[in-house]
Amino acid sequence: MKIQAIIATAALFFSASNVFAQSVTINEAVDAWLNGSDAASLEMLSDLAHSGNTDAQLLLGQIDRDVVPGGYSDFVVGLDYTERELLLRAGDLGKSVNWLLSLTDPELAALGEAIFGYRVGRDPIGNALALQKYGEPAAAENVIWNTVNNGRFDLLNTIPAENYGLLDSGFLQWVTAYMANPNKALTVNRLLADPSPEKIMGLLAVKRLARVLNLNKHFSDEINQFIDIILGKGYDLPEDANLVDLSADIEKIAEVDAPLSIAVRACKRWETDHVDYECIIQSLEIVSGYKTLLSIRTPVENVIPAEDFLASEHVVDIFENLVKTRASYYKRPIRSSTLQRLLSGEG
Repeated sequence: MKIQAIIATAALFFSASNVFAQSVTINEAVDAWLNGSDAASLEMLSDLAHSGNTDAQLLLGQIDRDVVPGGYSDFVVGLDYTERELLLRAGDLGKSVNWLLSLTDPELAALGEAIFGYRVGRDPIGNALALQKYGEPAAAENVIWNTVNNGRFDLLNTIPAENYGLLDSGFLQWVTAYMANPNKALTVNRLLADPSPEKIMGLLAVKRLARVLNLNKHFSDEINQFIDIILGKGYDLPEDANLVDLSADIEKIAEVDAPLSIAVRACKRWETDHVDYECIIQSLEIVSGYKTLLSIRTPVENVIPAEDFLASEHVVDIFENLVKTRASYYKRPIRSSTLQRLLSGEG
């Protein structure tokens, strides 16, 4: 069983469980998960969770929620049901429950329920409010952004006055500033000059609203090509598209846009000795674009700050696994030589 492999791996670091309990802190376990091996770090977190550490419980609860039906961790997805229960959940075997619903600190129960329920709830505004109230602003913003990009503009009007700062979401501020500006022209140069880390989320929200508000005439050809790439539709680019400039623009914008930087960092990791202008474009096609990048989100902001999670190696591992997993359903030819190597097992 893989669970035995987990224990064996952890044993390389700790000679006995009592030594483990005394020597490993939650910060060390979290750092190991962000920048090390799932096999060792999840065992550390599991032991801490069972010893009553609520940070470990919150993190394991969200990891348990994220890996089904797969794509976030080869290791966890590869475990059978019993092994996963032992590793990620609370309670006796056969009676396990997600840690988010069984936190040892009763004062965190509302937080755990908010994190557990927001992805399946039918009230996105209520879910976002709960997340914002209990200190999960990145998750709350993601819910609001998805609501807009799913075309539910009407739901924004249901955000109550008592919204704990929800209307201060970065992309909403970006959209508000854009709509208030008499200069409606949207170009790549304008985007490059914008220092906001929320500019891609804001741009895509404006694009979603463009048809309703008659804004399409303000989008330059270049910015439309850029948006096609970001949405995972790089296959729609015209034959004369300047891939060199588009790739350079993506890399420049990724310096302030953490989700986009995941794809850029992954392609840099996979590259050999030549620049592959198709790698970022096609990898975003395979994973279905920026929305998927946003789904690689901070597991629990109360445990790991969003910026720390997005700066870690773990997000690049997740993206690599998503590309490999989804490539089997991707029917177009692989144009990128870098992705060809990766998907053949050479990368």
